[in-house]
Amino acid sequence: MAEIDNGKSKAQIHNIRAAKIVSETVKSTLGPMGMDKLMLDGGGNVIVTNDGATILRELDVSHPGGKMIVEVAKTQESLCYDGTTSTVILAGQLLANSEALFERGLHPNVICRGYHEATQMAVNYLKTEISQSSKKRDVLVSVAKTAITGKTLENAIDTVAELCVSAVETAGDAESVKVVSFPGGSLEDSYLYEGVIVNKDYVLDGEDDYTDVLLINTGLENEKSDDNVQVQLDAKSYQTYKASGKTNLISLAKNIVDVLPNGGVVFVRDKVNDHVCAYLKKNNIMVVRHTPESTLKALSKVTDSVVCQTPEEVESASKASVSRQKHNDVWYLFVSSDNKHSEASLVLRGATSHTLDEVERGFDDALGVVSLVLKNNNFVVGGGIAYARMAAHLRQHAAQIGGRAQMAIEAFADALEVIPATISENAGHDPLDTILAMRHEILRGNTDYGPDVEEGGVVDLSSKGVFEPTELVRQAVLSASEVTNSILRIDDIVARRPLE
Repeated sequence: MAEIDNGKSKAQIHNIRAAKIVSETVKSTLGPMGMDKLMLDGGGNVIVTNDGATILRELDVSHPGGKMIVEVAKTQESLCYDGTTSTVILAGQLLANSEALFERGLHPNVICRGYHEATQMAVNYLKTEISQSSKKRDVLVSVAKTAITGKTLENAIDTVAELCVSAVETAGDAESVKVVSFPGGSLEDSYLYEGVIVNKDYVLDGEDDYTDVLLINTGLENEKSDDNVQVQLDAKSYQTYKASGKTNLISLAKNIVDVLPNGGVVFVRDKVNDHVCAYLKKNNIMVVRHTPESTLKALSKVTDSVVCQTPEEVESASKASVSRQKHNDVWYLFVSSDNKHSEASLVLRGATSHTLDEVERGFDDALGVVSLVLKNNNFVVGGGIAYARMAAHLRQHAAQIGGRAQMAIEAFADALEVIPATISENAGHDPLDTILAMRHEILRGNTDYGPDVEEGGVVDLSSKGVFEPTELVRQAVLSASEVTNSILRIDDIVARRPLE
């Protein structure tokens, strides 16, 4: 067993230091002036990004304490789309402050109890006093701009922000927005396509534009029987047997021709026999096979039609515009209609594939935070102001808790201020001066003053439209506190037997 000294074990120290190393790795990427990381693997593959989620996902971490920090970042990304860097930095600072509390004689359980109390107080204050509500479009645009600032997308921040808000408003949420990247052009050439873009081509070449669509959730091929049956046939009987299968498929194809007398496009989930494709093409009907079920559902929404489970169920076609375009030697089908629908596709343009990868990551974050505000209507002023205000509230009410837990609450408050301090530091300014100035403004009632990354000191960030979702800040505090308490409660690392 590891030696215990005042409730502090070697395992805890090792876990804390491993977590702090992970935190320090992404710390310089936070804020509008954050730096990029170049990640290189053994095969020479390169990723250049300042997206915290991407860095942590690709980071080679073997220590269990470091892995716990990476896991909490994944949770933050899945729930809030953004804020992973803030969560990891906050967790690292909480653990660093716990080391100082160890030296002052506090037991890990006392620290955990104090951190838990502080978390509840901070989150309640965030929801009741700091959070604001609005459904205005300009707030959504400002939220998108805040998420974009400091990323590759910043070069076209106005265009990108408007695209993000329009996409989420059209689709309803970030999950329904499909993102398609086409190399070539510039970021300003990106646009919102109100429809579905299918990364498929016709089985056989045909015309580029069609107006009728059928969706079939099966295939047009003879199904193989699961029964293990041996049958002896002579040559004539075998030809008759083959012809019967082909005749059955052609009869199904005739049913489709009857529904599409003027031609059209059939999207099929599974395989389609080549004879059927050739027969349908003679009737100006194009076939798209191996269409994913998720794409069929999206097409169903756009065309306002029902996906037929079998070819026999086909009764009528849906009106839609299907156009065929080629980008970077790959064919795509663009499907839209006049029906009101909840499908949108963001078409991103960029000079290179590496640029597009980073652009796509930035769009994902921006779409996510806009979706959060649109869903909950709650936001706070960004720039770390919410964290500083929570810290001031905790210091003011820490004495009400009493006992040694009060020290842990004050340490929690100090840790919260690491977010605005890091933003200021990454911009080349003195973090201590920034924090002291923010504390002074909060006492004076100027609660919207945060780091001025351009001139130094503090500035009214609300007037500059720096906003972020309340849920993002709330989840960051909860996640950082939870992983910190989990690490602090580990007093030993022991070997386990291998899985059988």
